[in-house]
Amino acid sequence: MTNSRKALYAGLWAFAWDLADEGVDAVLGWAADSGLTALHLAGAYHAGWFIHPHNPRHRAYMPEDGCVYFHPTPHRYEATVLKPRVAAVCAETDWMRAAGERLDRYGLKLVSWTVCAHNTRLGLLHPECTVRNCFGDRYPHALCPANDEVRAYLCALCGDLANSLPLHAVQLESPGYMGLAHGHHHERDLTVLTPVERSLMDLCFCPACTRKAEAEQIEVARLRAGVRVLLEAAMAHAPERPPGHPQTPPEAADALPELAGYQAFRKEVEDTLLHEIKAALRPSAARLFLLGGPSPRTTPVVDVFNVGVYGQQPAEVLTSTRAAKQGLAANNELYMGVRLGLGSVSSAANLGDIVQAIHEGGADGVLFYNYSESPMRTLDWIKPALAGIREI
Repeated sequence: MTNSRKALYAGLWAFAWDLADEGVDAVLGWAADSGLTALHLAGAYHAGWFIHPHNPRHRAYMPEDGCVYFHPTPHRYEATVLKPRVAAVCAETDWMRAAGERLDRYGLKLVSWTVCAHNTRLGLLHPECTVRNCFGDRYPHALCPANDEVRAYLCALCGDLANSLPLHAVQLESPGYMGLAHGHHHERDLTVLTPVERSLMDLCFCPACTRKAEAEQIEVARLRAGVRVLLEAAMAHAPERPPGHPQTPPEAADALPELAGYQAFRKEVEDTLLHEIKAALRPSAARLFLLGGPSPRTTPVVDVFNVGVYGQQPAEVLTSTRAAKQGLAANNELYMGVRLGLGSVSSAANLGDIVQAIHEGGADGVLFYNYSESPMRTLDWIKPALAGIREI
């Protein structure tokens, strides 16, 4: 027996260089023929060292760090200290606009996949806007979401995207705190910090965080000193640890009475930023998508939550999808993210079973990651997977 559920939203993450190197019509035409309903094109992105198995111009590629992939509206950034820089690939052609001009032809929606606080270019230019650990070290890849200049820039960026392009939605990646681990060149830790110690190294004690947390009666100086004592003890005793050293999050919370309040403060910083970004999208009708799961304070403002099921097999995908549904409000939708490369999907039939599990689990959409890096053979499995969805 069939039900009246609407068709599954099906999006694909992609990049401006896909359109520049393979052709806008070629990529959009392939996407439409595959049964996809949306293209999630990177509007702001970080750097990486990528293998592109089907790109006709290159097979190994490192994009510029922290650039935007559209032509910004200058006046929107007149009051922001942080400024966008257009990636070279988009210097002459605004590929996102070029895609937007062809949406009706191919029956596709356009979403800006927007990386937020993860921006090494801006972090190096403006270290005062980055995360600062308990020792005073800055993390150049991590803009601090408590910093008012960072918040103003992200609101300007998202508002610009939503109001200058024919977007269905702005999808946010990394709008919150980033920690120590990043994947920098030759990044290493011979001390081998434990997960608990890593989480303490991730805490930001920059002036903005300190000032705002102290306004909420949190003893930040005491917490910072306590975190530093624990980390210095770990480093001094490595590879062992001193007696009584916290090994679990509850033990760390017991050792640091201010930690729970500080973590709640950090969550409030992240949640209120989402509210500010949602307001910045107006007057456009663009929806707000978030890479991540729901929480009580984000469900009123986020339209679609995207939860990844990377590497999971169909039974696990079904369980994860049903679990993710539990935290949603009536106004929310849920899209599950599937990675096509890295051996996550083994065959067309396997991808079909994963997509079916997402549908049966009650999700509203599926997103495939990503066009640039996935082998063409696996990308071509999308079409039969979407065509083979069985109603329940």
